[in-house]
Amino acid sequence: VGLASLYDSNLTNASGNGPVEIESDWIITPSLHASYLLGGSHFQLGVRTQVAEPLYQERDDFNATNYSVNAFGGYRSEKVVASFTTGLASDSGVNRLTSDFIEQFSLKSGFLASYRFAGKTSLLASWDQRDTESRTGGYGDTSSLTAGLSGVWQATGRLSIGPGYRYGVRTGNDDQDLMVVGPTLRLDYELSTKVKLRSSFGLDRSDSPFSGTSTQSNWSVALDYRASARWGFRFISIQDTQATFSQGGGFDQSTSYRLTYWRMIRRARLELGLSSEDRSPLDIPLNAIGLRDTQYTTLSAALTLPVFKRQADLTFNVNWRDQSSSDHQYTWDGWQSGVGIKW
Repeated sequence: VGLASLYDSNLTNASGNGPVEIESDWIITPSLHASYLLGGSHFQLGVRTQVAEPLYQERDDFNATNYSVNAFGGYRSEKVVASFTTGLASDSGVNRLTSDFIEQFSLKSGFLASYRFAGKTSLLASWDQRDTESRTGGYGDTSSLTAGLSGVWQATGRLSIGPGYRYGVRTGNDDQDLMVVGPTLRLDYELSTKVKLRSSFGLDRSDSPFSGTSTQSNWSVALDYRASARWGFRFISIQDTQATFSQGGGFDQSTSYRLTYWRMIRRARLELGLSSEDRSPLDIPLNAIGLRDTQYTTLSAALTLPVFKRQADLTFNVNWRDQSSSDHQYTWDGWQSGVGIKW
């Protein structure tokens, strides 16, 4: 059971120079979480559910019920390691790109499997699919499918590397498709429990109904460094293509970075975060270019400490958000501050 209170100085993500006015508000959100896990030494199966009810004190027209249901599982044997996840969610809120209140329903599924041959070689297969339905007028549905296959060679006891190939389709408004295919290179490194790197780099030959054939790079990098039981950090970066849900359609390239530093202060956990996302259109925009050509930056801090004999967690947080755009109508900033408890 959870209860959160959040103050947002710019709830509408407005610039003050456009048709949307800057509004602040308090949001009180009660929530209920449930999970169940079963399994043995070779497999696990589980399910997680969540229901939350954001209650806006001034903009009660924004009130909506958000929920998610996710199933997951895994299997491990001497030669095979496999995992899957699938789920559905209904979310609502003020979209930072459009400054509009939007409700969306989404479905997702993912699969990852590795088969180890004799010696130091293995085969890695992946599948990721996401479908989003916009329930707000003026916005379209989008979907994304990406499948990959890689051969991995254990070069040393800590380093594994291997070539691969990926195939993907991004679908936007009016069933417009962007196909992305190309080679990839996987690089993983692990040093005891301190350093763990998982990365993939690739080149896509894409075919768009707007811009024809072109070449883009893609990557995903996740680096964990755990100096001790007291502190560490995580760095994540992803670059890929997405279909825009705005009217007129089109496809964008999104590049995101996030650095999180965590430290234990006695029983409390402190987290400091810095993240950014650059979004730019791959085609000649047929719709508002401002919401497709943006740079978004977030600074965050959170302190979590156990209370009530460690049966509950109390969290204090503060965030500063800034978005710049080629259209000043979509340029804005604001801060959030809140407190929440989960029991």
